[in-house]
Amino acid sequence: MAAGTNLRETMDFDPSSPSNSVSVIIPVYNGAKFIAQTLDSILAQTVLPTEIIVVNDGSTDESSPILREYGSSIILIETPNQGVCASRNLGASLATSNWLAFCDQDDLWLPTKLEAQLRLANECPELDFILTDFADVAEGIVGNRSHLSYAPTGFWTPEQHESGFVVRESVTGKLTVFQPCITSTPIIKSRLFHGVGGFDLEANRFTTEDTCLHIRCLSSVPFGVIPKVLMHYRRHANQVSTDNLKQLRNTVLVWDYIIANYPQAQPYRSELLQGLAAMRKEVSETARYQRRQKLKSLLRVS
Repeated sequence: MAAGTNLRETMDFDPSSPSNSVSVIIPVYNGAKFIAQTLDSILAQTVLPTEIIVVNDGSTDESSPILREYGSSIILIETPNQGVCASRNLGASLATSNWLAFCDQDDLWLPTKLEAQLRLANECPELDFILTDFADVAEGIVGNRSHLSYAPTGFWTPEQHESGFVVRESVTGKLTVFQPCITSTPIIKSRLFHGVGGFDLEANRFTTEDTCLHIRCLSSVPFGVIPKVLMHYRRHANQVSTDNLKQLRNTVLVWDYIIANYPQAQPYRSELLQGLAAMRKEVSETARYQRRQKLKSLLRVS
């Protein structure tokens, strides 16, 4: 039976088909510390991408010589510094594949990430957006819980398939309560990415620019989910996201912007505003907690 299953899967899934082509786009800005590990994780995929487009966004560290060592394994684009959204959009404009996958310069893909996503895409050809679960990693230690384990009960109704599940009912109104993906997890059909306008250049100022893209993509149901950890989100001291309060404040700002400007948000405005109110309360409580901790620390010193 196992042999028959493997044969059927092999017959159904042809990685060389143009419909399974994937362009990976990586913006790099002063990413010398981690970019080689990131690229190596992509080059170790069980189904290799058709092309890896690296946009070196005016780096002033050793990123350029490290990237040049990869030779023809990548397509290297050197630009003056223009910001991460413009870099991703530039890479997407040069991509030739059916699917786009974005990866941050310090994140890591597990070997079967693309294969798992493409298998679900072949099971459900109507999908234009497929995300995976992920986990944090710091100093080589993977976190105890995955991101999707925090999804609220009833967040989505999964339609089970062999390779993952499909969500057919809108989750747009719930996205201020829980955001199921970040930049390095989904694959996105090129037609969907360009159809929703790509990365919003205005979002560069929020440092949560992926939220602006993902609400537009997730509002286009159905979408697919691989409920397995297939990406490691690296936590390190240089990230804005290590400052929890600053990250929360940026998230409030970006949702204010989304609700004011995106047509996809308007049918769910009331629900989104309720979630945003809860987020503002969390910002206030976090700020209050940090002030108390700082005061305690000062009192101990004195």
